[in-house]
Amino acid sequence: MSFQAEVFKILIASPADVEEERTAISQVISRWNDLNAERENVVLLPVKWETHSAPLMGDRAQGIINNQVVHTCDMAIGVFWTRLGTPTGVSESGTTEEIDWFIENNRPVMLYFSSRAIEPKKVDLEQFKNLKDFESRMQKIGLTGSYKSIEDLREQLLGQITNNVRDLLQGIPKPAPSESEVKEKVKTIKKIAKSGKIYIEDYEKDGEIRSFVVKGDTKPIKEEIKELGGKWNRSLMGWIFPKTRELEIAEFLKQRA
Repeated sequence: MSFQAEVFKILIASPADVEEERTAISQVISRWNDLNAERENVVLLPVKWETHSAPLMGDRAQGIINNQVVHTCDMAIGVFWTRLGTPTGVSESGTTEEIDWFIENNRPVMLYFSSRAIEPKKVDLEQFKNLKDFESRMQKIGLTGSYKSIEDLREQLLGQITNNVRDLLQGIPKPAPSESEVKEKVKTIKKIAKSGKIYIEDYEKDGEIRSFVVKGDTKPIKEEIKELGGKWNRSLMGWIFPKTRELEIAEFLKQRA
C-alpha cells in the first residue's frame, strides 16, 4: 500500500577510485528504505553527479554540479581510498569542495577512509599525500570513520544513516566542532571512562589503538548501542566501536548516565 513519506536526498561524494564503495552505498540506502521507510515515513534517495547532473555552459564544471546536485541534498556520504581528486580552482578537489559546503551549511556529513590493501605500484603518491592531509584536517573536527572491507562499510553505514535521519527529522543542525571543543570532549570521555556503571576503555590490537570498548551494565541500552553500530565482543565483554566515533558515543553515554 502507498504511504506518506518525507524524502531526503543523500549525496554520494568520492573520487574515481572507489566505484565498488559507491555501488555499496547505494545498496545500503536501498536496504535502509526496505527496513525503515514505511515505519519512519521517510524515503532516502541516493544522489550521484553522474546520474543527477546535466551538461550546461557558463560556469566551471564543479560549480554546475554544485548548483544542480550538491546544494539540493540533505546529507552527504564521502568515501576515499587512495585518491583525493582533481583540484577545482576553489578546493583541493571536487569531492572536498562538496564536503566543505555541507560542513559550512551544518548539514550531516559521514566520511569514511578505506584501510583496504593498496598495490604500491598503482598509487599516485601526490594524490595519496593530498588525501592524508585532508583526512588529518577532517579528523581534527571529528568527522571521520574507517573501514577495512566493503562489508564493513555496509555494516557501519546502515546504523549511522539512521542517526542522521533522526536529526534531520528533528531539524537538528550538524555544526562541526572546533579543535578546542574536541579537546574539551576528550576530557569528558576520560571522566566517563573512570566512573559510572557504563564506561569506555581503549582496545589495543597489533600494537595500535583503533577501537574502544563500551563496558559495564549496558543491558538497558543494548538495542540503542546496536543501532549506533556497536559490535558485541564476547571475550572483551563489551561493545566495540572505531576510535573515530569516541566523541559521539561518549556524548550518547553521557545523556544516558
